[in-house]
Amino acid sequence: MTEKKRLDKDIKELILLRLETSVPKHFKLSIGGRGTFSKEELKKSVENEDEIGLIFVKMQLDFIKALTSGKLSKVLAENE
Repeated sequence: MTEKKRLDKDIKELILLRLETSVPKHFKLSIGGRGTFSKEELKKSVENEDEIGLIFVKMQLDFIKALTSGKLSKVLAENE
């Protein structure tokens, strides 16, 4: 039996806080062929650490890394 890898508590709290504070109430996100999810559905998925929640966490962490490394700013500056 394989043990499910758990999210780090601080990362989970960070992503849930970002969802709560920076995502509009009527937000919907389509994730490939997996469907479209509301803000509340995403929050539940992150809390439950299910497949959709883990995908959303990875997307958010990738965005934060791009933002803090300067990669996002460079791409935006190139497209001005």
